[in-house]
Formats: sequence, C-alpha cells, structure tokens
Amino acid sequence: MISESDLFRIYQALGNPHRRKIIMLLGENPDGLAFSELKRELNLSVGTLYYNLDQLGDLVHQKSDKKYALTEKGFIAYKMLKSDIEKIKNEGVTSGLSGLADTLRGVLFPRWFFTFLESKKNLTPIAAFIVLLVGALTCGYNGIVLNVTWIAYSSIPVLCSLSFIWSWLVIAIISFLAIPPNTSEKLKRLPRYLAEVGLAMFPLAIFVVIEPVLRVTVVARVVVQVILWLLALMLISSALSHATRCRGETAFLVTALVMFVMTIAIPQLLVPPP
Repeated sequence: MISESDLFRIYQALGNPHRRKIIMLLGENPDGLAFSELKRELNLSVGTLYYNLDQLGDLVHQKSDKKYALTEKGFIAYKMLKSDIEKIKNEGVTSGLSGLADTLRGVLFPRWFFTFLESKKNLTPIAAFIVLLVGALTCGYNGIVLNVTWIAYSSIPVLCSLSFIWSWLVIAIISFLAIPPNTSEKLKRLPRYLAEVGLAMFPLAIFVVIEPVLRVTVVARVVVQVILWLLALMLISSALSHATRCRGETAFLVTALVMFVMTIAIPQLLVPPP
C-alpha cells in the first residue's frame, strides 16, 4: 500500500514532462535501459538527463549491469501515468513558475552533478585528492589558517596545511551524522561522501590561492570570499543530499548550521598577516 506522502512525491516528480517520458520508457522496457539509450530516446543533454534521473529518487534504480530500471514504486507511478496522464499533468509541477523553480533548484543544488560523478568510478576520489592537496599546500605556502567560514594567519606551515584538511573532515563527518538515521547501510556511503565533500572544497581552494592578491583591497576580498564560500556551501549541501537522499533544502540548512557552529565553537586565534 502506497502512503500519501509517496503519492504526493510521485505526482511532484511526474509533473515534469522529461520525467514522465523516462518513466514511460522504463515501464515499457522492464529489463532496463542504458544511460546512452535513454539519452538517445529523450534527446537530452547529459547534465539534464542525470538531473531528472536524480529527481525521480526511489522511483528508479541502477542495476548491477548499469542499466536504469523502475523500482516497485516506479512501476506504481508507471501504472498511474498510463491510467490517468491528464490528472498527473494537472496535479504535478507543470506551471511556468514551478518549472523555473525546478530549474533554479537544479542550479543551486546540483545533486545531479554528484550522481553523474558516481558513474565515473574513481574520478571523484582522484579529483578530491587534487583539490585537498592544492588547498593544503597553498595554505601552508601562503600562511593561511582555514576554518571553513573564517581565515587566520600563521607562520607555521604545517598548522596552515592541516587546517584545510581539518575543515574538510569536520564539516563532512558532522553534517553526514546530523542527517538521521545513521544505519549501517547509510554509513557505507560515508567514504564516497568524504570524497564528494573533498571535491566540493574547490571554491575554498581557489580562495586560498588568490587570497594574497586580494589582501590589498578589503572590499574585493570580502566579496570574493562570500561568493566562493556560498558556492562551497551549495556544493557541500548537494553532496550531502546525494549521499543521504535527503531533500536539498534540508541538506542546505544542516550544512549551513554546521558551518555556523564551527565558526563560533572553535577559538579564532588570529595573528597579523605576514
């Protein structure tokens, strides 16, 4: 028996014409379709297709042979779609305003990006390692102590380098554990989430690279810092949403709260810039 909340999510998901087509295609091909087959049938870009597959949530899943197929709930959605497509269109998210909101959500919370990376096997860990290495080494070279939402300065290179790694680990682990439930199945996704957050730290790595140039102009430094910090916040919350399967808005609030708590809880031992 399907719950009212599940029914609501189905109507929401199927309000989008691309997702209706995906459900219909997979319903007509119960053995599943490869990503390339879906892309060819739907004539969508890679990013758009990954985004819509991600938005379908637990209506679709990827089999061991990498083909996409409907879940049990997905088949219920398929039957609903076939029996009363007009009702689905009317009750789903079909208005121009809602369509714009859907697009903005995809831009501000690019969970689809991490879904795309998940299919690329070792790409995420390698990219995360590069980002963390560049960030740590640059912090050490420029004498910057990073703690996610603020920076300080130190003449101890090791301390500076470790601050970038510290920021990555603390925000990743605390935000992950803050989303219930902490089941063994969820904890299996923690290593991949750590890699995704490592990759999402790249705006902060960019900031510590260019920060010495920005020291001469306070206004420019603050503007650039805020922009890059917000970009990091959106990417990390998207990674959290992808890893824990929670709503993007929930992931954003949890990530922002973790960053805020880190800001006020950890002593800000500022020293003059070199």
